[in-house]
Parts: sequence; C-alpha cells; structure tokens
Amino acid sequence: MSYAEAVFNLLLIAACCYAMYSLTPADNPYGYIAASFCFVHGTLGILRAFAEEADECSRVFIVSASIIAVMPLPMANIEFYLKSDQSGMAIVHMLSFIPLLYDMLGKMCDDWDTATDTLKDLVLIGNVLSASYLAVQAGNPLYGGIAAIAFLGRYGAALINRFVDGLGPHITTLSDAGVIALMTYALTQG
Repeated sequence: MSYAEAVFNLLLIAACCYAMYSLTPADNPYGYIAASFCFVHGTLGILRAFAEEADECSRVFIVSASIIAVMPLPMANIEFYLKSDQSGMAIVHMLSFIPLLYDMLGKMCDDWDTATDTLKDLVLIGNVLSASYLAVQAGNPLYGGIAAIAFLGRYGAALINRFVDGLGPHITTLSDAGVIALMTYALTQG
C-alpha cells in the first residue's frame, strides 16, 4: 500500500472533478474528455495504491498511463485554438493521437516498440511549442504555464526519478492534475 500514490491520485481526481463540474461537454468537449480520462486513470491509481497484490490492474493501468501521457495537452490545445482566431489549427492537434493509436495497438498486442515513445516525445514537444506560441499570440500566460507543466511532468519527472527512485510517477501524476486544473481555469476565466 502506497499512501503517496493515493494522495497524488486524489489530487488528480480532485482536478478532474473541478474540470467536469466547471466545463460542459457541449461547450468544451475536448477538455471534458481529457478530464474524464484522467479521472478514470486517477481512480485506477487509487485502486492500485490500496491493492493487496502489486500487479493489480497492471495491464489496464499501463494502457491508461499510455493514454494519459499523450492526451491532456493536445486536448487543451484543441480547446485553446478553438477559442482563438486560429481555430483551423485545432485539427493539427488531432493528429497528435496517431502515435497514441500505434502505442495502444503495440501494448495490447505485446508488440511494443521504442519508436512509439520517440514519436510520443516529438508530439509532446510539438504541443508544448504550440501552446507556448498561442500563449504569446493570445497574451495568455496560463497557456504557457500549461505547456511548462506538461514539459516538466514528462522530462522533469524522469530527471527527478534518477535522484529519488520512485518519485517520477508521482510528479507525472501531479503534472497531469496541474494541466487539467489550469486548462479548466483558463477555459472558464477566458
């Protein structure tokens, strides 16, 4: 049983509840979908934290973690670009889900390849740059904050995990919670 894992997943669930309460599926469908997926992932994380066996829900959790590694930032970018005067760019962010499809097929068929991780990293970097560009263009620093949180959640977590073994996944979960919460705040206050 890991109390730290439970606490970080509770923070993710709280951010998702805030998002699902504040956003409506009709007005912000992409943000709502991202919050819903993160909510399910956080619930799986809590179940794993209090499971008696270490491999409880392991395959489902791996698939869910793979989805959450890609989904929140592109969904936030889609919502932000749809609100901006450059709404045509939102479709470009839908292409971010193609590597996710390959990754999912590889993980479900036990045919995983490191090339999909490289492709997912490139997608994340492209989405970080896109959110940063929109932050400058729209003059909204929250977009840049979301990009920074997503970047630090992916690469900062790996760096921290080298120094403190086992802390990286918690940083990633906290990053996902931050992306969902800031996305919701940016969409409701704008």
